[in-house]
Amino acid sequence: MRILYIEDNADDALLVNRYVRTTPHELIIVETMDAARSMLEIKVDLFLVDLMLNQQRTGLEIARALRQSHPNIPVVAVTALTTANDLAQARAAGFHEILVKPFQIGDLADLIQRYTQ
Repeated sequence: MRILYIEDNADDALLVNRYVRTTPHELIIVETMDAARSMLEIKVDLFLVDLMLNQQRTGLEIARALRQSHPNIPVVAVTALTTANDLAQARAAGFHEILVKPFQIGDLADLIQRYTQ
């Protein structure tokens, strides 16, 4: 499975990368939607998207765009934003589910397993 992770925090990206390297899956990490756009030509099986990119909630916009362009590919929010309003906005933007930071590696493993075909 190929996973595209849109994340601007190097530490969070490193954590996910360390885990995925222990699996048969491929992880591509980009910091912005502009960088992700260039990757959308290749086959992606799962999108992980940080809600807060560059100190803005651009992850919501990214989710809406991905739902339009790739309606059959799961999009998962990865975020530390956990208020009821934050979670409602994420769901309304089209995220399939939300992985709350800080998360345990087991939570990430379970999430990836759910979407492995």
